[in-house]
Amino acid sequence: MPRFCYTFELLPGTLDRYEQEHLEIWPEVVEAMKRVGITDYSLFRRDHAVIAFGECVESVFDTLRALDDDPDNQRWSGHIRTLMHNPLDADGQLKISHEIWRMP
Repeated sequence: MPRFCYTFELLPGTLDRYEQEHLEIWPEVVEAMKRVGITDYSLFRRDHAVIAFGECVESVFDTLRALDDDPDNQRWSGHIRTLMHNPLDADGQLKISHEIWRMP
């Protein structure tokens, strides 16, 4: 199953709000994730650094592109990204980490 991971930094003073937003994540965003084939998605935080990890049924690129095209996810992304430094590269894509090892 394809997996993905990316990291980003939260802006100063946003830690509590960021965590609260995810305690109250919009149900339509979770449904959009499931609809595009994301089967697992987790966020981990250490200080201002956030690590996002997920698994999906199809290719990571196609799955994340489909999620980017979802109107509910677009609204959520616009809302939640006000709390973080820009997580996107010059092409407007998430800065996906390269997996170097997985326990067999």
